[in-house]
Amino acid sequence: MKKNVIILTHGWTGSSVFTGLLGRIGYNYGDQTFQKCDYDTHENIELVELNKKMLKDLGYTGDHEHEFSQDVIDDLAKKADSIDLKIYKDFVERCQNNRPWIWKDPRLTWTIRIWEKLLSFDETAYIILTRDDEQAWISSNIRRHIQSMKFTKDYNHGITSSLRKFLEEHQQQYLEFEFEDLLLRPEYTIKELNNFLDGELTMDDVKAIYKYPLYKKSKTFKDKLKALAIYLKNYNKRDNR
Repeated sequence: MKKNVIILTHGWTGSSVFTGLLGRIGYNYGDQTFQKCDYDTHENIELVELNKKMLKDLGYTGDHEHEFSQDVIDDLAKKADSIDLKIYKDFVERCQNNRPWIWKDPRLTWTIRIWEKLLSFDETAYIILTRDDEQAWISSNIRRHIQSMKFTKDYNHGITSSLRKFLEEHQQQYLEFEFEDLLLRPEYTIKELNNFLDGELTMDDVKAIYKYPLYKKSKTFKDKLKALAIYLKNYNKRDNR
């Protein structure tokens, strides 16, 4: 039986593409997914709402999109026994009835240490996704998340290190990709995914999910100039980012 998959990421890493790609070979991401104005995230809406509730139940009041602290994550994990996990356990059971399933939500960086109490490591495969620093910075600023390159690096690398730490502490094997691996080396990337998940992904699956040219980065020099102009125009709105 195929393992379920959890994608762990800091966001804007092409995780929606990877999730949609695995959906092509039977991974279930739920009846309803979270839709952004320009694309389907393939995030199970119920998972997203439960992650929001879990963070609230744990007393988290931070801004997960713009703040990261390992100390905060460790503190949230310590509070797991203080909340009622039944609603979360029920969700896991519903997912198990439709396996193999795939979860993806950047909030999992903050909640995975609680979810793991309800999941079986033997039945779950993990993938960490990140992104080229400059490409990530361009994407963030074009989407009006105004931030410096230093903030982008510190935030993204901090989250990625935290996720590696979690999996290595539990002696879990995992794959790690940058989004650019799929774009620049799609054949290699799907081969690695197939080997890890015992899957049958093909280049036709990649082309069906990713509608833009391959073998090139998604953000161009023109995009970089646009991001720089947005950053400079909104410099005072960075809020220490």
